[in-house]
This record gives sequence, C-alpha cells and structure tokens, in this order.
Amino acid sequence: MRPLRPAAATDSAATLAFDSLDDGLLVLDSEDGILAWNPAFARAWALLGVPLVRSLTFAENLEAAAAIGRSGGAAEAWLAHRRAAPETAAPCLLALSGGLALRIAETAIAAGRHLVTCRDVTAERQREGALKDSEYRYRLLVETITEGLIVLDRERRIVYANPRFLSWYGSGDMALLGRPLADLTTPPERERLAALFSAAAPRAVEIPLVCVGGAVRFALVSAAPLRAAEGGVSGHFAVITDVTDLRRASERLRDSEGRFRSIIESTPFGILTLDGAGRILSANPAFRVLAGADLGEDESAEARLPEATPPIAEMMERLAREPQLRTVDGESRLVRGGCEPGHARLLLARMGEDGGFLMVVEDVTERRRMEEVLRHASKLALLGEMSASLAHEISQPLNVIRLAAESALLSLEDGDAAAMRAKFEIIGAQSDRLRETIDYMQGFSRRDAGPRRCFDLRDAVEAALGMVLPQCANRGIAVARHLPDAPLPVLGHARQAEQVLINLLNNAVDAIVERRAARAGGADEIVLSARIETPRGAAAEIRLEIADTGTGIREEDMPHLFDPFFTRKTEGAGTGLGLSISLGLVTAMGGRIEVENRPEGGCRFRVALPARLDTPVEPPPPAAAAAPPPAAAETPPMAVLVVDDEELATREIAAFLKKSGHTAFTAASGRQAHEVLAATHIDILITDLRMPDGDGFQLIAEAAAEYPHIGLVVMTGQPLRDREALAELENGVDAILRKPVSLRELAETLRSLA
Repeated sequence: MRPLRPAAATDSAATLAFDSLDDGLLVLDSEDGILAWNPAFARAWALLGVPLVRSLTFAENLEAAAAIGRSGGAAEAWLAHRRAAPETAAPCLLALSGGLALRIAETAIAAGRHLVTCRDVTAERQREGALKDSEYRYRLLVETITEGLIVLDRERRIVYANPRFLSWYGSGDMALLGRPLADLTTPPERERLAALFSAAAPRAVEIPLVCVGGAVRFALVSAAPLRAAEGGVSGHFAVITDVTDLRRASERLRDSEGRFRSIIESTPFGILTLDGAGRILSANPAFRVLAGADLGEDESAEARLPEATPPIAEMMERLAREPQLRTVDGESRLVRGGCEPGHARLLLARMGEDGGFLMVVEDVTERRRMEEVLRHASKLALLGEMSASLAHEISQPLNVIRLAAESALLSLEDGDAAAMRAKFEIIGAQSDRLRETIDYMQGFSRRDAGPRRCFDLRDAVEAALGMVLPQCANRGIAVARHLPDAPLPVLGHARQAEQVLINLLNNAVDAIVERRAARAGGADEIVLSARIETPRGAAAEIRLEIADTGTGIREEDMPHLFDPFFTRKTEGAGTGLGLSISLGLVTAMGGRIEVENRPEGGCRFRVALPARLDTPVEPPPPAAAAAPPPAAAETPPMAVLVVDDEELATREIAAFLKKSGHTAFTAASGRQAHEVLAATHIDILITDLRMPDGDGFQLIAEAAAEYPHIGLVVMTGQPLRDREALAELENGVDAILRKPVSLRELAETLRSLA
C-alpha cells in the first residue's frame, strides 16, 4: 500500500514532516472519502490484514476488514467506535494480535475534513502493565518472603518490619518499632553490625539475633542506604536471612562438597554436564586437557565427540524413553585441538529430573592403537599359519601355467593352432587366479580402515574356508557347511569377519590334530553352520556355529579362554591372541562369542551378530573373466610410451600395441622416459611405480605438469599401498592396471582414453 501525501502539502518541508511522523495520519473529506495517508498509517492499517482502497469510504474499508476477520476483532471495534461516538469522543484503544495496541483518535479540521490519528501505544501499555505487576509483586514479596525485611532511620532504629521478621519475636509492630537494631544482637557483634552500615559498598554479615526467651537465631544481614530527595542518606533497608539450619548443614556440606570437587577435579576421565539439546554446560579439567582447546560458548558435545556410536542424541533419547535405564554407553571420535583426533569411550546418565545429562569421557586412543596393533599382528600371524594353504593356492596355478606353456610349445611344433589357443586361455585364467590370491593376501594383511559396510556373512565364510580347506584336505579333516540360501547381512568389515572365522577354524584344526596324536580313532570333522534367529522380544540375530571333534577345552581354562596371550599350544605354535582379538572384533560389530564342550567330544563356538535385515547388502566385486583382447580396429592409433624395468613385460606390451595399430615406445626407468617424452610426441604414458633411476611417482608428477595432454596409466603390483600414494598427487592418474596386466584390460583402458 503506497502512502499518499495531501494535495495541499506541496511544500517539501511539510511533505517531509507528514511522511516522517511516527503517528499514523489519515485525511478524510466531509463524505468520509480518503484523501491521503502517511507511511506510519500504512504500517498500522497493514496489521488488519486487508489493503486500504481509496475508491471506498473509510467506513467501507473498515467494514471490509471486519468481514474478512483477520484483525482479531480490531476492525470491528474500530468500526463500532466510529458509529457510536461523535468526533469529539475519547480516543479508541485497539488490541491486536501479538500484544500490539493502537490508540485511534478522529478530529475535525478545516473545510469539513477529518484527521484520523493512529499511535502505537504498545510500549506504553506494556510499561503500565509492568508497573502494576511490579507493584503487586513487590507487595507480595514483602509480605510473604521468607526473609525478614526492615527499614531503619538514620539512627538505625527500626521504623518498619515485615511479618516474617516480626514472627521471630512473637510480637506486633509496636514492640519493635523505634528500637535500635544493635539491641537485638549480642554486644560483641555490634561493632561488626555498625561496620555494615558505614561501609561504602557493604557486604552481608552473619550475626546472632537474640529472640523471644533468649533464643539465638543466626541471621545473614545485608543492607543498602535509602536516599532522600536531596541525595543524602535518610536511612537503610536491611534484609535478614535466617541461616541457623543452613549454618549447621553447611559444615557437613562443606566437607562433602570438598570431597566431591576433589574427585571431579582430579579424576583422569573427562566429565561433562549437558543440557537437553546436547550443549556442554560445564567440563572438568580432565576433559579440557583431552579436548586440547578452550570450549566455545554453547558448544555442542557432538562438536568434540563426532561420529558417536550410537549418536549422542540417540543415547539421550533412549535414557528419556526408558526410565529404568540408568546409563548408556557408546564410542566416539575425540576432536583434540591442534592434535590428531583420537577415540573416546562414552558413558551417559540422567542428571536429576531437570532434563540434564552427565557424560563421562574416557580417552581410549592408546588402547585402540594397541588393539589395532594386536589385531594386525594377529593377521600377520594368521598369514604365517596359513602359509601352507597360500603356498598351495600359488603353486597350483603356477604349475598349471608351466604345464600349459610347455604343452603350447609342443603344439607350436605340431602347428596345432586350436590347441595352442586353448593352452593360452588356460594360462590367462590361471593368471587371474593368481592375482585373486595375491589381492586377498594384500587385503587381509592391511589394516582395516574406512566406514563399516553391510556385507553377506556367507561371502566371509566362503573366503575363510577357501584359505583353510587346503590344509584340512592335506590332514584328512572333513569340513561340512550348512548355509542358508538367503543372504546373512552383517554391518562391519568383511576382512575382520574372515579373520574371526579363520581363527576359529584354525583352532578347530589344531584341536583335531592334537586329539588324533593323543588317541587314534574317531571322526576328524569340522561342521560350520549359520542361520538367522529372532529370539522372543529381541532383534534378529545371525547365529554361526563351528563344531569340531578335537580335544575340547579344559574346564579350568574356560574363564581365561579369551584372555590375551593365553594358550595351551606349544611354543611357536600359537600367539595366544587369536581368540582375544576375535572377541574384540565380534564385540565391535555388536555381537558376542560363546563356547561349550560337546558331549560327544570336541567343542562348539557360537558367534552371534546383529542381523541388518533392513540394510541392503553390498555385493562383492565380480571376478574378472578371462577373454581374448578386442580387435585392434576398435581403438584409433596412438603413440604410447611403456615404462617398466622388467624388459620382458615392456617387450610383450609393446608388441601387443604395435599389433593393435599403435606406435609403441619403451623405457626402463624414469630418466629414460623423460628423454623419450622430450624427443617424441606421446599420447599415453603407461608406467610402473617402483623402478630404479627415477620412480613412477616422480615421472607422473612431472609429466602431468609438463605434458598435460598425456593420458596417465599406472601398472602396479601393490595397488592398495600405491593407491594411497597416488591419491596424494595433485593431478592424479587416469587409470590403474594391476599386475599381472591383462591385455584385454589394457586395450579397454586405451579405448576409454582415446
């Protein structure tokens, strides 16, 4: 609604004054027609929720606002006031939503016109209401307060005492009025009381008051001077607080508080108090040391303890939802200012009924690091124990490759091309099998990192059996498996689940071998089964069992079975860490391990893990199928530089490239590669990483900077470690080929970069 100025207000100063008034102004003609209004009136009218239409009379505008009914009755009241009152009537007070109040007045001006003024009196009304409330509260406070209130004149005689103070003496006003306050205390305390009134900024003093019958009541007296109109001191106002019971209790509380404060201040654990929204209200010195930086105002606990499991908000909600639950524990990352983040164990409890929480934070960074070291050591120990199986997995395809290669040479002499092709396909397939075995060893031996994922436990079972079955076959031990057709979804790291299963299967193999050495006869069998169960009133679980026909477990060993370094195996046959680390891995996945001896001999391990039935399972990457390289015509010819210190590898790749229509160049080191790049136009650079005389990392970095048009392809036999290093390069690489390199994969890579 654009404000209109009066037609007569042609003078710029008058117009400016009309527009800048804080009061709203509306000019009406003798027929109630609208002539002009200023911005303040436009803002006031907007509160009614309808536009001001100039073609209508002002009364008609009010009727429209009343009909729409958005003003909370203000338009109706305004309209009723105009109809009932003459022009000289008292102003009308309109109450609007949100506590707003407007005072409306209408007066006659020259030429039969009317001036409607609209003033915002919200603040004025609020002050009036606040004054009334303040007066009422003051009277209520003085009459009902539990403290004694007295007014003293200049000679410190009592001129007023409230009911509370009078009750201590069991008498009316007349018994105390006019008495000096000093007469109500003991003589030794009168000097201290006098100092209270003479001090420029007096502090409260505790004195004994002699009451009815000589009873002594300890009181805390504070006073403030009363100023006369001319500014001088006309007397004092004193507040008398009865602290008799508090004084006796304070001595007991002082000792208790000191002990409690000492515990909080000296404990090595961080202690936080949180409000209902998870903001930190207070923190003890231990937590400030853990955080390594000053805490900000209203800082959230999640800022210092991110990625909590379960989330802090969920922990709070659970405590609020389950009143019988006293504490909830969890784990979290620990943000430490200026330091590398750590890990923390959390314990959350309700703090009274005010909605607050108490959190204990334990720094477990070093413990986590040691557990990770032990887990990694256990993996390496497992690899050592599985060396026979790994040797079998490597020697078998190597044997097939050698036999196929020699057979291909014989077929070459006979000129049998079909037989040669079949042998070469066998060699390619066995190379893929070797690469899968090497990838598994690298993946199993590396430290677990990254977020947990939902995987199918059946895949972990098959991977673990693939490592253990060869040694079982060599030792004549039968392995039976009973797995469901449906997936077994688990949240965690698949390699950790494989580590647990390999530990348990290896223990079963050792127990059977030990039993066989002690007594002949009996079955040599391991039975592995898994299923999903839903106990009554509980969430679904995956139950995995491994039963063997070994020696079983001694009863005296049961309490120590999962203790670190506890083992009954001979020296060099075990580390004593397998079961301890397996328990830690299963617990971290939210599960548990149970063990029992079987009546028929041997033992049974049960692993229970939460079933993630509502989470989609991430399938394992499919195995690469051996296939012949694509036709050369599919890729346009390019100049390709192959860099590798293995001459046979570069020669074979260069021959394939030339046969595919490309121009191939070779180099045995980074230095030779630089010479080729400087002298020849190159489209694609294919390089190994570990080479003498200039490695591939330096070559890639310099080539990316000097020749940005070149496609960069890496060949490496250590993809897991080298990928981390490649990620640190500023420009990265276009593709990574794992050794042994597949010619088909190489051709597909070149096609994608063409």
